[in-house]
Amino acid sequence: MLLELKDSQYIDGIPKEDWRKTSLYCQAVDKLSKEIKEKKVEFFSLGGKKQELEDVLIWYTIESTQKKSKTSIIIIDKAQFYTSHYIGFYATKIDDEEINIVVKPRFGDKIFNYLVSYAYGIYLPKGFSSSSDSKADSLWLIALMWKATLQKAMTKSQIPKEYQKFQKNLSTYRGQLNISQHIKHNLFDKSKFYCNYRKLTMDTTINQTIRQTYKILKKRGYGNLLNDIVEYDTMLQSFGVQAKEVNLKSIANIRYSKLNIYYKKVMELSSLILKSESKSSDKTSTNSDSFSYFFDIAELWENYLLKVLQKHLPNFNIYSPNERGGISLFDDGCREIRPDIIIEKNGKVIAILDAKYKWYSKIGKYANEANAVSRDDLYQMSTYLYHYGKDSEKIIGLFISPIEQKGIDLKILKNNENHKIGVLNLDIIQFDKDEDDNFSLESINQEEKNFINKIKKELQYDPI
Repeated sequence: MLLELKDSQYIDGIPKEDWRKTSLYCQAVDKLSKEIKEKKVEFFSLGGKKQELEDVLIWYTIESTQKKSKTSIIIIDKAQFYTSHYIGFYATKIDDEEINIVVKPRFGDKIFNYLVSYAYGIYLPKGFSSSSDSKADSLWLIALMWKATLQKAMTKSQIPKEYQKFQKNLSTYRGQLNISQHIKHNLFDKSKFYCNYRKLTMDTTINQTIRQTYKILKKRGYGNLLNDIVEYDTMLQSFGVQAKEVNLKSIANIRYSKLNIYYKKVMELSSLILKSESKSSDKTSTNSDSFSYFFDIAELWENYLLKVLQKHLPNFNIYSPNERGGISLFDDGCREIRPDIIIEKNGKVIAILDAKYKWYSKIGKYANEANAVSRDDLYQMSTYLYHYGKDSEKIIGLFISPIEQKGIDLKILKNNENHKIGVLNLDIIQFDKDEDDNFSLESINQEEKNFINKIKKELQYDPI
């Protein structure tokens, strides 16, 4: 049974009307929420951001029920399902029935691929769709990311190799003599030396894991996607890398250095794939067994905006406190605050940007207005301006969402005319309509330039 959803359906929801399935879907959602609280759900961050999930990923409202006369059991036959800003997959069993929940990107595939490539430098294969064969849906996102991060690691770094310890009876002296073993094996043979030595090898855990993961993905139906990895796998084999099963503990114990750090994300994704394989091949699995992974689209939106700003505003110092660290709210160092993006000029913070993967288009007079900034987000931005800005200097706080906006909504704080808060959007969602006709690099790049010109105007710098 498959429940297909799209991310950020927290307003309208997605209806399901099937008395044979809806109750099971609701139970699976409840089980997912429980496992999130128990920290059993996998979250993956391409940007290295630590995931601290506070809200549920999926929830529902019951529209109608019916009672089965023979058993008097109440069955949910109609429900509305809602999602937050995560995409991914959850597989579990309810009453011996396999339930799969897939949350796909709200954006079209071309837009999603563009955002990923822009934000992280990871180029996804042209024409690959999140709507591929349903049999492979459980791993479509991980497979994409695994291939892309591996290709990035291959271009940024050499094939991982390391020194490994060996003990061997040699005809020539090498390393250090193992006296006890030498006496044991060579007491009457003076032509050999039992030595301890180190040898540089490519038969490492990282390379073994890559070969094993490639084999699993190929078996799971991703052969066409991984066509250009075949040569790399053959090369690893020629360098003596064994095609052996690697356990998760060995991957977790990998020590990273400047020489192999680019393979860290590849190993994290490989671990998820290995976990998925162990679940699918375990015939003794019980109703308590689940497999999951989720990826934060809001983080993708934030990193995309950061890269757009850094590219088009080179004369400003633009960074994310998630990379450098925030500032403490209290004098004893407690409760660090971390805005999404900070813009500095001449050593002074002049703008705080909050990347909101929401439907914000205005500040609004009241929080309950359609598309208005929430009360919590507004108060949070006020706190940012208070701590990063000085009363006597100008600073602006901007919420940036991916939706259409008729005009910039900018307001001056009542107690400080130098502090402003507003909404200034980069409309990406427009390219999700009739995607083949509307999406082009030229059109999306022009939209980015329009956005930058608006930012420059508010920062009082010349447009491009």
